[in-house]
Amino acid sequence: MKTITVELKNNNALRLLKDLELANIIRVLDKEKETTDNAKLSKTIRGSISKERAIELNKQLTQTRNEWEERNI
Repeated sequence: MKTITVELKNNNALRLLKDLELANIIRVLDKEKETTDNAKLSKTIRGSISKERAIELNKQLTQTRNEWEERNI
C-alpha cells in the first residue's frame, strides 16, 4: 500500500475520491499530519499500519509476554 498527498482543486474531486472509497479502491484520510511538538504520538502515527497487521503484532507481543512469564530460571 502506498500513501500519497493530493491537493484538491474543487469539491467535485472530493466527491470522486469518496466514490472510489465506497468502491473499496482507495481509503480517504481526512486528517492533516500534525508536526507540532504538542501533537500526541498516537495521532501522528495513526493509520501507519493496517488493522490486520496491528492484530498480528499484538498477538506476537502477547505470546512473547507469556513466554517470558513461563520461563524457568
